[in-house]
Amino acid sequence: MANSDTKTFRCELIGPTGKLLDCRTTSVVFPAHDGQVGVLLDHMPMLSQLGMGIMKVVPLPDESGQTPVQQTELQFGIDGGFALVAENSLTVIAYNVLPLQDITIETVQSLMDKATKNLADPALSPAQRAHENERMRGLQKIAESLKQ
Repeated sequence: MANSDTKTFRCELIGPTGKLLDCRTTSVVFPAHDGQVGVLLDHMPMLSQLGMGIMKVVPLPDESGQTPVQQTELQFGIDGGFALVAENSLTVIAYNVLPLQDITIETVQSLMDKATKNLADPALSPAQRAHENERMRGLQKIAESLKQ
């Protein structure tokens, strides 16, 4: 599944709505529960729990020469799930995924409103409250980057 001449491997991203990305790449960075993880060709096999953060991928043209998108870095907001690296393939299965390529400030504001509403719930456990606060901080960073 790997092309050692160009040092590429396969990357799949699957979210609640289905497959969001299936491409060849030379590197991927994703948020693990204990920090950022970088994956290159011939990475050792591993299974990692995902945390909250940004996954970065630069898709390459496929065998037919078709590039799924422009040769730019794709970014996805990830919130939990698992990543499997095996046999020069990375499969990320995320609980929540937010593609950041076409996101609007209105979408971010809507998600921030939802997080604020969730934080107002007195039934939240301390762990849930901490998670919602972390989600709110991440959304605020995204909103700030969109305003620039």
